[in-house]
Amino acid sequence: MIDLILRKALRSDAPLVSDLIHEAMESYRKDSGITKGMLESLTESIESVEDRIEKNHCLCLFADNTPVGTVTVSIIDNPMKYNFSRKTYEMLKDHEKAAYISRFAVADSLRKTGLGLKLMDAALDLPECKDCGIVLLHTAVSNKNMCEFYANRGFVLVDSETSRGYRRGLFARVL
Repeated sequence: MIDLILRKALRSDAPLVSDLIHEAMESYRKDSGITKGMLESLTESIESVEDRIEKNHCLCLFADNTPVGTVTVSIIDNPMKYNFSRKTYEMLKDHEKAAYISRFAVADSLRKTGLGLKLMDAALDLPECKDCGIVLLHTAVSNKNMCEFYANRGFVLVDSETSRGYRRGLFARVL
């Protein structure tokens, strides 16, 4: 087993975090059957990663100073911006803010080793998540492994939409 350090990412980590996200999101794209060019995560700049690190809670698992897993938690002051159906409205109507998980990535060589679970637990344990009372995320409905992973962590599929050219599910976990 490799020695891992869990910590918040620093601005200086952005280039390596960007590389990790690109590697993992390319695998996610293929596993989900998403056409090339459809995932914004595959085209984001290092400056965008730096911005996300500075403005949000970007957790990383490091092995030998190299990020091997990452997840970002953002606090959304208006979760109703994700309202695109009556079901979504009913889920979100009583929440003034929500935690939103994005850029969840594990190095391809370490997938299915428990790193994703460790990252997800760390994200959900953030006081900011607990203060919100609800955590949201999107994933491709066609990616059965990811849908199952989230369901096993207490997330429920609220609804789905196709605004990005593929069926994206909105998942929620009430804390």
